[in-house]
Amino acid sequence: MMGSGKTTVARILGDVLCIDKIDMDDEIEKAEGRKISEIFEKDGEAYFRSLESALLKELIERDGSFVVSTGGGIVLSDENRMLLKREKVIYLKVSLNELKRRVRLENRPLLGNDRTRMDDIYEMRKNLYEEFETLDTTHLGEWETVAKILYTLNLKDLAAFKESKIDSTVQDVHIEFGGLKELPSDKYVFTCEKVVELYGEFLPTRRFVLPNGERAKDISHVLDAYEYLLKNDVTRNDTLIGVGGGTVTDFTGFVSSTYKRGMNFTFYPTTLLASIDAAIGGKNGIDFAKYKNVVGTINIPAYVVIDPLCLISLPQETFIEGLVEGYKMALISGGEFYRLFLNDLNALLKRNLYALKTFIKTAVEEKLRIVEKDLKETSIRSYLNLGHTLGHAFESITELPHGLSVGWGLYKELEYFKVKGWLSKRDCEEMQETLKMFLPEGIIKMCVERVDRIHREEMGRYMANDKKVAQSGKVHIPILRGPGDVILEEVELKDLLAVV
Repeated sequence: MMGSGKTTVARILGDVLCIDKIDMDDEIEKAEGRKISEIFEKDGEAYFRSLESALLKELIERDGSFVVSTGGGIVLSDENRMLLKREKVIYLKVSLNELKRRVRLENRPLLGNDRTRMDDIYEMRKNLYEEFETLDTTHLGEWETVAKILYTLNLKDLAAFKESKIDSTVQDVHIEFGGLKELPSDKYVFTCEKVVELYGEFLPTRRFVLPNGERAKDISHVLDAYEYLLKNDVTRNDTLIGVGGGTVTDFTGFVSSTYKRGMNFTFYPTTLLASIDAAIGGKNGIDFAKYKNVVGTINIPAYVVIDPLCLISLPQETFIEGLVEGYKMALISGGEFYRLFLNDLNALLKRNLYALKTFIKTAVEEKLRIVEKDLKETSIRSYLNLGHTLGHAFESITELPHGLSVGWGLYKELEYFKVKGWLSKRDCEEMQETLKMFLPEGIIKMCVERVDRIHREEMGRYMANDKKVAQSGKVHIPILRGPGDVILEEVELKDLLAVV
């Protein structure tokens, strides 16, 4: 129906799959040199329907892969419906009330200036629409809708989307498109409310559901989880599966590592940040007294399955959190990964699956390369704290999401490195300009504005108690001197806070 978001969803889907996007109404307007409303007014609906049917026949015969958003009335013709059934067709079902809320009256000749006409149109067409595969998107955002559509496609049949194993002696990691659909049904799952809402149909019935976000990593939920496992007679020989973002993987890893002195666990991360960071490297933990991950373990999961399709559903800011982490890894690694990130950033912002797969694989490989040399974080694994020294403190006083806070911290730490003479002005400006390309405008505004004195003192108190502070009272921090050039130094806390 009109207002269901066909045009927007088709455009995004085309970008994600790197195929052409065709809007039938746009094509007809271009061919006729006039608006749909003008075609209806001058030549009538029957003439428009003839143009629509002719275009559909042409598209059906066209070679290649592309995504089409049809006009809402395409289903009125028996012949059109027969042609559509030769293709992969999704009906985006939206409740009538929601459609009325969304629809604007401009260029809607069937409505005139009266939204109530939608009642009759909806009633006339609904059975025809439901002849096709139906996806109820009433309560879904555009990215969630695209992700749901992707799960109906057989992408694994294409060579580019075959399962990919990441080579590492530390951790068994697989990139598997649609992997979430193949969760083992006989295991216990720890997940969160949002994952259940979007992908509950794929989850085993034996599930412990956490609240969304960082509040899941509270000791009270750990105690609830122990009680759940005991009530269900879960043994050390069972396997726990964490399905969710970084809070879920951190939580699952911690509970698994401590319940009955340790049991097997696996991860299916559902955010980009978790896929390239929290699920990788074996760090598991919970928060305590406002300090992030202050209680935890280092314990490697049996395996990790990263499903890029579920990452498409993420809200924009949540997706950006993963890009921040990936950019941090690119800065640490330098070389090919740094160039790859800069070259592919626009494609990544469109969530192109080809670019996303390469980005995830490279980021995970680079992190595991460091972890392989320093599992317990006694030396170079501390490089991964780039942006986190200020970022964690900023997160503690603002309660902004972790990835965005690290983006702020990275921006400010780059400034500090420049002031101290470690990083050239040119490199600093290039890196900060790159951050500006994807960090939300509000975060950038906070980057260029100074934090007030009270907040600066609060950040100082947090950092004084943070695990990165050395016995001398100085802050132990990775220093970036250029892409791929990182050293560890102890610096004065007051000097670091001076850039805030």
